[in-house]
Amino acid sequence: MRWIRYGVAGLLGLIVVLAAAGALYQFIGTNVDQQKFQPPGKLIDVGGYRMHLYCTGAGSPTVVMEAMSGGWSVYWSTVQPEIAKMTRICSYDRAGYAWSDPGPTPRTGQQIATELHTLLVKAGVDGPYVLVGHSFGGFCARLFRNLYPSEVAGMVLVDAGYEAELSRAQFRKFFDAGRRQLSVLRVVTPLGILRLFSSLGLLPPYLEKQSQQVPPDVRPMLRAGRLRTPYITAVANETAVLPETLEQVRTTSTLGDLPLVILTATGPIWWPDLPAEVDAAQFKQEWLEMQQKLTTLSSHSTQLFADKSSHFMQFDQPQVILDGVRRVVEATRQKSQ
Repeated sequence: MRWIRYGVAGLLGLIVVLAAAGALYQFIGTNVDQQKFQPPGKLIDVGGYRMHLYCTGAGSPTVVMEAMSGGWSVYWSTVQPEIAKMTRICSYDRAGYAWSDPGPTPRTGQQIATELHTLLVKAGVDGPYVLVGHSFGGFCARLFRNLYPSEVAGMVLVDAGYEAELSRAQFRKFFDAGRRQLSVLRVVTPLGILRLFSSLGLLPPYLEKQSQQVPPDVRPMLRAGRLRTPYITAVANETAVLPETLEQVRTTSTLGDLPLVILTATGPIWWPDLPAEVDAAQFKQEWLEMQQKLTTLSSHSTQLFADKSSHFMQFDQPQVILDGVRRVVEATRQKSQ
C-alpha cells in the first residue's frame, strides 16, 4: 500500500509539474506574440476596457465588418484592402479577441452590437454604415440595425446564421459538437497544449485551411490570435449564450427596403471537418433553406452564391464578398442622391 501511495503521489506531482510548465510555456508564448504583433489599428476605450478598430480607405458609406464567432479583424485581410479602394472600411476585434480586452458578460449579440456602436462613436467613425456580417456576425449586424436603424444604410450577410437554426436537427448536432470542442479547448489552452499542437502542425483541418489562404504576412497573426487564452474564453462565452442571442434576433423587425445582399456558400464542402454525427447532405439542405429565409428580411434583397466556397467565404472566394459589398455601397449612394 505504501508503494501505491508513493506512486499516486509521484503521478500527481508529475501532473502538477507538467501543468506548471505548460502554463509557463503559454505565458511566455503569449507575451512574445504580444510584443511581436502590434495592432494595425487603434485601441479605443469603450468604458473601462479597450477595443481594437482598424479603418482604411475614404468615402461614404462606411463599411463595418462583423466577423464570425471565432473571427476578428484579420479575417477580413483578404477583402479589406479592396473595399478600401471604393469607400471607408472598418474591421474590429470583439471584446476578448486579438488586441481587444475582455468585456462584460453575458456575450450576447445585443451586448456585442452595443459595444460596436460605442466603439464607432468613441473613435469618431460616423455613419451611415453598411454592415457586413459573417455567420454569427450576421446576428450582431441585424441587432445593431435594430438598435440604431437611422445609422444603417445597407447590409451584406455573408453565409449568415438564421434565428431558428438550433431547431434544425443537423445544425443542432453541429452546434453541440462545437460546444464540446470548446469545453476541451478552455482546459488545454491555458496549459499551453493548443500552442504545442500548433507548433507541431496538429491543429484541426478547418483552422489549417484558413491559415493557408490568408496572405503570408497575416498567417502568424492569425496563429497568435487563436492561441490566446482570453480568445478561447470569448468564443466559448458567445457560444454559451447563443440561444439568448437567437431570441434577441427573433424580436427584431424586418429591414423594410434596406439594400440587402445575402451571400450563400454552395461549394462541395461547407465545413472542412464536419462532425461525423452530422449528415452533410441534410445539413446543406437545412442551411440553404435558412439562407433563403434571410432574403425575405428586406424588399430590396439580392442573393448571390459562392459555388466554390466553404463557410469561410472570405478565404475561398473573397471576390463574391467584394461584389456583394459593391452592390450595396452603390445602392446606398443612389438612394441618398
